[in-house]
Amino acid sequence: FFFSITTLPPSSTMNMTTHDTGSCHVRKEIENVITNQSFVEKSHPLFWHGRIFKEGSKNASLIPPLVTWESNCKPRDDHDTVDWLTASEYTDVDTVMNEKLDQLANLLRLSRKTVVYSGAGISVAAGIGQASRGAGNRRRNLTTTAVPTLTHHALSVLAKKGLIHGWVQQNHDGLPQKAGFPQEDINEIHGSWYDPSNPVVLYSGSLRTYEFEWMEKEAETADLALVIGTTLGGLNADQVATKTAIRSLKKNGASLGMVMINLQQTPHDGKASLRIFGTSDDVFSALLPRFDVPIPELVPIEFNFSERKFLVPYDENGKRSSSVKMWLDLNPGAAVKVVGHNIMGAKQPSQRHIGKDATGEVKRWNQSTMAVELKVKRATMLLGFWWLEAAVEGKTPTIPVVNAKPNMAVCT
Repeated sequence: FFFSITTLPPSSTMNMTTHDTGSCHVRKEIENVITNQSFVEKSHPLFWHGRIFKEGSKNASLIPPLVTWESNCKPRDDHDTVDWLTASEYTDVDTVMNEKLDQLANLLRLSRKTVVYSGAGISVAAGIGQASRGAGNRRRNLTTTAVPTLTHHALSVLAKKGLIHGWVQQNHDGLPQKAGFPQEDINEIHGSWYDPSNPVVLYSGSLRTYEFEWMEKEAETADLALVIGTTLGGLNADQVATKTAIRSLKKNGASLGMVMINLQQTPHDGKASLRIFGTSDDVFSALLPRFDVPIPELVPIEFNFSERKFLVPYDENGKRSSSVKMWLDLNPGAAVKVVGHNIMGAKQPSQRHIGKDATGEVKRWNQSTMAVELKVKRATMLLGFWWLEAAVEGKTPTIPVVNAKPNMAVCT
């Protein structure tokens, strides 16, 4: 059987923090649907669509998505998965897509805490390669010169409207920050090209404790997990998606579950509250008008720094402080050290010679990569420009870099 769910006005951007009577009623309806519909098997008609999907007023029905790229191979050779799963790609037909987008807009308005969990799929359109098989893998393979996609910009805009509250990012590319998503709200769980203290972690390495504990907290507290561009192949951080989905089965409105946006199927599709097949760029370009938001310009945000020396509310160990401030000198030639780092745990071959003492110097400011380039014990590292804005405002608990001989100033 299928449920009829009331929808909120298309222009509404309210969330549950407003305690609006109408939104509370709609949320209760959706909670009843979710808790009454358990996880579904592959043979179930809702498997392609999600546990709350309804046949709506736009003549949408339970039509399965169209195959847009067919493969008999597994998504990845290095991950075990269920027997039926292949790397084939799918796209929802227009009527079904429109109904799903209406329902996704509803969920975003109602969610108390929406956490994005993203994989490599959202950056393929930027020219960055992915480990999984897929039609997009034939594109060029860019790295630090890549620019954000429509998806990155859309998520940044939705965050500014109070509809996205956190982001656990599998990727290392800094594209969310280049699109304006705040550094303090993004957990780069597997490391970053732009954070010297949190380099990209090899499979044989260990995650940094801060990001790991933060990820676990997001997995336990998300009301809605927005899962984008990942095959959920068994990584530890996949719990952001799966734990949120499991909580949605409880009768006390513990969560709205997870929404999955992906071209490929995953082993966890049957757990989704809503399952959307399509490129994330296509999905978000059609979703934004439902919030009266224009399609953003696809250009990185600009960082304009008149000085290269900053007064920041952090102590000599890079920890945020209410009692002292420090001058952070990032002029070329300035001596610096990476603090609170996971360089040894990440096990990057080019950095294995670096121990606890990660000292070096500023080499140059690079506008093409949007980063300050450092040389640390012969290894090149990048510090994203967005870290400087966050540091000046004291937005993050720690900063990755301080000067080798910190110049402290007492707060007045």
